[in-house]
Amino acid sequence: MKIITVSYRLPLSIKTQNRKTSITQSSGGLASAILSYSEKSEANLTWVGVADFEKNIWEKHKDNFPKTFDIEPVFLEKKLNKNFYNIFSNSVLWALFHYFPSFVEYSDEAFDAYVEANAIVAQKINEIYEPGDIVWIHDYHFLGLPNLIRQQNPKAKIGFFLHIPFPNFEIFRILPNKAKKYILDGVLGADLAGFHTWDDSIHFTECVEKIMGYSQRSFTFTQDSHRTKVGSYPISIDFNKFNDAYSKPEVGILRDEIKELYQDKKIIFSVDRLDYTKGINNRLNAFERFLIKHPEWKEKVVFLLVIVPSREEISKYGERKRMIEFNVGRINGALGNYKWAPVVYQYQSVDFNRLIALYSSADVALISPVRDGMNLVAKEYIASRQDKNGVLILSSMAGAAKELQEAITINPFDTELTGEKIALALNMPQEEQQRRMERMQNYLKKHDVFLWANRFLKEIETLHLQNSNAIPLNAKEIHNITEKYETANKRLFLLDFDGTLVSLQPRPEMAVPDKKLLDLLSKLAENPKNEIWIISGRDKEFLEKHLGHLPIGLVAEHGGYIKRTQWDSVIHGMPEWKDRVIEVMEEYTDRNAESFIEVKEFGVAYHYRNVDEKLGFLTSRELLTLLKNHLYNTPVQIIDGNKVIEVKHFMAHKGTTCRDNILCGDHDFVLAFGDDKTDEDLFEQLTAENQFSVKVGKGNTAAKYRIASVAKVLELLSELAENTVVLNR
Repeated sequence: MKIITVSYRLPLSIKTQNRKTSITQSSGGLASAILSYSEKSEANLTWVGVADFEKNIWEKHKDNFPKTFDIEPVFLEKKLNKNFYNIFSNSVLWALFHYFPSFVEYSDEAFDAYVEANAIVAQKINEIYEPGDIVWIHDYHFLGLPNLIRQQNPKAKIGFFLHIPFPNFEIFRILPNKAKKYILDGVLGADLAGFHTWDDSIHFTECVEKIMGYSQRSFTFTQDSHRTKVGSYPISIDFNKFNDAYSKPEVGILRDEIKELYQDKKIIFSVDRLDYTKGINNRLNAFERFLIKHPEWKEKVVFLLVIVPSREEISKYGERKRMIEFNVGRINGALGNYKWAPVVYQYQSVDFNRLIALYSSADVALISPVRDGMNLVAKEYIASRQDKNGVLILSSMAGAAKELQEAITINPFDTELTGEKIALALNMPQEEQQRRMERMQNYLKKHDVFLWANRFLKEIETLHLQNSNAIPLNAKEIHNITEKYETANKRLFLLDFDGTLVSLQPRPEMAVPDKKLLDLLSKLAENPKNEIWIISGRDKEFLEKHLGHLPIGLVAEHGGYIKRTQWDSVIHGMPEWKDRVIEVMEEYTDRNAESFIEVKEFGVAYHYRNVDEKLGFLTSRELLTLLKNHLYNTPVQIIDGNKVIEVKHFMAHKGTTCRDNILCGDHDFVLAFGDDKTDEDLFEQLTAENQFSVKVGKGNTAAKYRIASVAKVLELLSELAENTVVLNR
């Protein structure tokens, strides 16, 4: 087994100097964390990414450097890479996902390049993939990749992690339809789709529900080949690497230089890539506001602002650089003097030792992105403070703010309040600084990048094992079930109705049992060893009218009512939310004449199977969202079914009703059939060796077996009723 890690940039650099080429492998946090996991799991690590070097240089030198894992570069043609990376990835996805829709520069040519680049990388992965490998795909450059890998390798273990925010539906919907669907279907190819925060996870699931029409249950989407779990997995750093660096002699020398240079001044420090999402001008304006409102700090504080060059070939980045430099000059000119420049600005990269020296010299770290998936700079600052001094001011728009609770949080757009928070930080007593710092450090020690990678990769393995392994009911399996049936003395049948015993119809009242089905159920029930139950979502009046004369048990409203000799309610008291739900649904039936409402005692269903497909889908997504908000904190379950949205009492549950009232007997053979999401509740209860659960039709399932259609269900039940074994089918 190996771990195939995929990211746009490869964890290595190639430099040619004085006609000598050298290759060095990166020791970054992500590479170190995955390598650590691969060593513990005895799995090899292979890294796939887009090459930023020439193919001939790689071929010549690829074996001439020490490496701890394999590298598989993908070489993209320059124009393709430009459209894929610069335009679609960074001028469309980056801008949109960070809530800058006005910065989006969409073109079909760029989207086509994105699709093509993802396909080329998928081809590379398919060439090296072997059964049992884990494929872990990183970031917004490869949103289509999980699905492409899944198409070629249906049983692959695939994880996807997004390192930037995922936008809400109103922002995401701006993309053209083909781009939206490609992205969502792409990510849903993974077993595990990870985001930094639960907000991002919720945004993603909402987009999938509203745009694709796929329903989720506990942040899990069920598909034919697999399930996709969506969750929050906040990335972190190598805490010890940053904390230990504080004591390095070379860091100490650099720190002393900084302290000596600004010995009588407090230091505020910021370091960021050049990017419009970082809110650099906002923090400059807040610092200016602070100096104006607190003139006592003039000549007693300095703001060290380090900007690391990034994506200068993209026009918005060049514009941002000019704006920042203008602002720095304006503030220094207006508020500084010949002895003191309030802002010390540096536009260049900083090596690791100097970065630690700056972190550990700063009295305040001012980190104020206007939107950020996580922001590891905040975590690096905390980890580097071995002395436990310093104050972190952190934007509430950064994912890290949800974890670093002891930071002073700000709204980066509120310059006046941010200015006051700067004053608060500069005046904070040392005891409070150390208390806050220690708490944040304790958290980061525990939740480091190694725990993050370990948790994510283990979760992929676990989810893959839980994915549907439903076995098609072929002749061999039917023979096995029939043999168990023949030797059993107390048999239990649990049968769904619609979509299992009768085919789905345009209206529920049209789906009624015919004489052939009634005779089949009667024949099964005649055998004294058999106990037959119909487990349906229908109301008790329908079941009583059409099936009540048979010597079988009935469960109505997904478990709300149960009948042996007479009907008993599992639920006590009338739902107070029912009238509200009917009122909301009636608005939609008024708009769509072909839709209708089915009112039950403990639930209400909105059916739209007769509505125009596109209109019905869009209407159902709106209704689904509206119901979720109306019924928040209400004891209900909202089911997004097959052309139906149903609201039912949370105790109307097939699984628990059967477990508590039917499965508690001493049956030595149990056979359950069902086609719907509600039947999964029952399938999850049937785990014993003598319990056989069967999913009717397509879709990922917790059932042990799968059968193609209603006709096949009736055929198998007829064989069991006749007590015959059919070996050839």
